[in-house]
Amino acid sequence: MSLTAIAGVSAAVVGLIHSDLFLVRVVEVNDLPDLTPVDAQTIIQLAQVPTDSVNLFSLRLAPIERRLLSHRWIKAVTLSKKFPQSVSISVEFHQPAAIVQKNSGSLYYMDADGNAFAPINLKADPNLPILVGMEDVNEQKRALSFIQSWGSNGLASQFVLSSIEYHAEKGLRVMVTYPMRGQVGRVLVELGQSEHEEFSSQLARLNEVMNYLSSHNIDARQVFADLGKKIVVRIARSS
Repeated sequence: MSLTAIAGVSAAVVGLIHSDLFLVRVVEVNDLPDLTPVDAQTIIQLAQVPTDSVNLFSLRLAPIERRLLSHRWIKAVTLSKKFPQSVSISVEFHQPAAIVQKNSGSLYYMDADGNAFAPINLKADPNLPILVGMEDVNEQKRALSFIQSWGSNGLASQFVLSSIEYHAEKGLRVMVTYPMRGQVGRVLVELGQSEHEEFSSQLARLNEVMNYLSSHNIDARQVFADLGKKIVVRIARSS
């Protein structure tokens, strides 16, 4: 009688698991940012979760994850089964830190890890700095480290990095735009052969200089921030 009861319960459980009650019918996409590079409908189409045909217990998540990760903008995926009939998708996108030019001439977004992951779309991030003539990975990492320091030192809120170039002799050179009364200033900043650990103190001094140029409406042409604690500014003749 015990064996019969166990067999009956097992059969009931198997029948319940494979019943229509647990068919996948709903696919959810969670927590997308307002300005998302990939919309929810595209994510659902890319995931290709079989609905109305596969039981939630037997649904394999690994193939769905691989399909989602094939998209250039998607960095990581979290999938979960929500009983009785739903699949939940959460995605993490690459965050562009700069724009880099490939050897082919094409412009790509690059994240903070140095991954050139997708062709640019100027509607998405038009104000990212462009890495000029940087094919060497170490040069790119150095430039990305500088961009991170630029943001953490408070310059990014007022002063925009337009481009970053590494010159074999002169070192790191950046083009910066800054606000002036009735116009926008644009200045080339020479940073020299500074390493990552030097950026913080160097940018703290540069922040003072840039604020002075902006508040006094000075049209500068070149800033030499590679002279130790001293910073030299070359201004336009009309300033």
